[in-house]
Amino acid sequence: MAVSDYKVLIAGCGSIGKRHAECLRDIGVKEFVFFDPDPERSRELADLYGRTTVSSYEEGLKGDCDCVYILSPTKLHIKQAFAAANAGKHIFLEKPLSDSSEGVGELGALVEEKGIVAEVGFCFRFHQGIQKLKNLLDEGKIGKLVSVRAMMGEHFPDVRPDYLSTYYVKYSGAFELVHDLDLAIFLANETPIECDGFFGSYSGLGFESPDTVEMIVKFPSCLANVHLDFFQSPRTRTMTVLGTQGQMILTFSTWDEYELRIFSRSTNEWEIIKGETQRNDMFRAESLNFFETIEGRAKNLCPLSEAKKSLIVCENIKNL
Repeated sequence: MAVSDYKVLIAGCGSIGKRHAECLRDIGVKEFVFFDPDPERSRELADLYGRTTVSSYEEGLKGDCDCVYILSPTKLHIKQAFAAANAGKHIFLEKPLSDSSEGVGELGALVEEKGIVAEVGFCFRFHQGIQKLKNLLDEGKIGKLVSVRAMMGEHFPDVRPDYLSTYYVKYSGAFELVHDLDLAIFLANETPIECDGFFGSYSGLGFESPDTVEMIVKFPSCLANVHLDFFQSPRTRTMTVLGTQGQMILTFSTWDEYELRIFSRSTNEWEIIKGETQRNDMFRAESLNFFETIEGRAKNLCPLSEAKKSLIVCENIKNL
């Protein structure tokens, strides 16, 4: 099947639902069904794309959609994914995978039993700068990987003026910024074996959940340090990768550009690579990977087993 032949159920029509619908249209999807608990949201997208809405998630699954984009609050992910898997639908789950590892193993077994694809939306794995860094690391540009240091912070009121009404403030907080932990895992290419960390709400912005998280993660052959916060100004996103023969520093705090600095002992010089991007590039790329995986033409870059790694780290640190 071509991408244009797939019919997609969008479950969750908030800001991320709007973005995914736009990107799916960009890569060729023509048939949509929209569901949101707020019917005005689903109607807005249906009017925009000339498609239909359903009054319940269950109604959407009973239809002839081929796959489901689960873009609802994190606590609903596993329950909705089970329903989709039982209905035989391919599943795209927005990150994070869940707020708990409960049921994740059973979901993975059901997905395998049904012979369907389940991919989790860690879109930064598809960022052009990250892809360049990962390729150079795998080529041995800086020798053996020793340490990954990830820094991510932004002032949430600037990003979402209505932030106090979001579930982030209630129960997930800065743990919602799990992309950067996932990237550390992606670059290490190993399963974490130990972790430690601290978290809390210190900014005075009204978070009931943590607005700051510090993590240390141990892998079999390297370490990672990850900082996440929802108060920092200006917005910062940096990945520093240290190897036995040099280091690489990726700065990508804006959506439209990145800078990758590379130092190798072989040349004893800094090399600088700059690139231009669009925010939706990553979303289009991950969805193409999802459909190509369904067709058997590509490897799933973020299956449930990969997304579970960051979930377990966060869960363990929360329970310390």
